[in-house]
Amino acid sequence: IDIDITNRCNLRCRYCYHFESAGDADGDLPAAEWLRFFGELNRCAVTEVTLAGGEPFIREDLEEIVGGIVKNRMRFAVLSNGTLITDETAAFLAATGRCNYVQVSIDGSMPESHDAMRGRGSFARAVEGLLTLRRNGVPAAVRVTIHRKNVRDLEAIARFLLEDIGLPSFGTNSAGAMGLCRKNAEMVQLTTEERVIAMETLLRLTK
Repeated sequence: IDIDITNRCNLRCRYCYHFESAGDADGDLPAAEWLRFFGELNRCAVTEVTLAGGEPFIREDLEEIVGGIVKNRMRFAVLSNGTLITDETAAFLAATGRCNYVQVSIDGSMPESHDAMRGRGSFARAVEGLLTLRRNGVPAAVRVTIHRKNVRDLEAIARFLLEDIGLPSFGTNSAGAMGLCRKNAEMVQLTTEERVIAMETLLRLTK
């Protein structure tokens, strides 16, 4: 099961699928409601939960929520922008013994290509979050959202993540026309030519 445990986020990425819809909820469900829901998932034989948002690590009661998942004998993953991850939080996740991975969004090999869409200073904080996870023994993954500011940086991104950081792999996706991305489509979404460049680069890197 994939669930959004919050709509709140400390960033406003230009291609986020939140923040422009009448359906975006203002408030978060309290932890007690999530704990009750996890009990229902357990009775339905659900074995894995992916926590997303918003930014899951913005919740002050995240440890209580994760504790509810563990209590109900499920494993979990977290999708994050990486900027709020601390040693204390990473050590807690590792200690549960049930964290499949934390996925961090990194969109560049350098601040310019990442911060162009995610905000100044977010690259350094995301990389530090990724390193903090690895330092504490939490399985870490990276997802790269391909957009107009990083499509020509893909080879350098691969070198940075695989060689400099030492990840075994990383995943990619492209920004969809939802939420803030619809407003910022011209600066975010790939042209046909850029999409070809992205596909050819990824095929070459895969080979």
